[in-house]
Amino acid sequence: MVGFGRRVSRKISLIALFSIIVFLSKIWLPSPIDKFLIFIQALCYALANLLIGRFGGTITGMVSGLMIQFWRPAFIPFTFLFAVFYGLLIDLSILIFKVRSSSNVPTLKMIYALSTASIILGVVSMYVTVSLGVMPPIPLLYLAILIGGTLNGALAGYIASQIWNRYLLKKKL
Repeated sequence: MVGFGRRVSRKISLIALFSIIVFLSKIWLPSPIDKFLIFIQALCYALANLLIGRFGGTITGMVSGLMIQFWRPAFIPFTFLFAVFYGLLIDLSILIFKVRSSSNVPTLKMIYALSTASIILGVVSMYVTVSLGVMPPIPLLYLAILIGGTLNGALAGYIASQIWNRYLLKKKL
């Protein structure tokens, strides 16, 4: 019974840690500039998936989304929903690309997984915010968000795989 309690508290602690990191990375930049720098968000959601297991990124997205939405009340439904959606996309991409956390994580698969999730999130978020009139239709801005998001996803995938393979794989957390 003691082992179960430790595992649960370890998972809760990791979710809280990653959520706080995402929250802090989001609050210091105004919107939509923070949409260009999703590297830390992608990295935290990916590491949450690897360390916590299935849906670790989604749960971390829920907690960080709740924190961010209260910091930016003007975007209340979007902040939360897009954070959860991004965590879910990362979890599903890691599953689809068969990135395994029980052994070395293939760097290219992790890069593809996080880049794919970032591209999908960028397209969906642009479509929804422009359709609802929250953001003006500025094609150059959205192209920059897509390119920046994709590059951030690739960078986060590379760094997540390196952190996992070099430091976390052999550690007992």
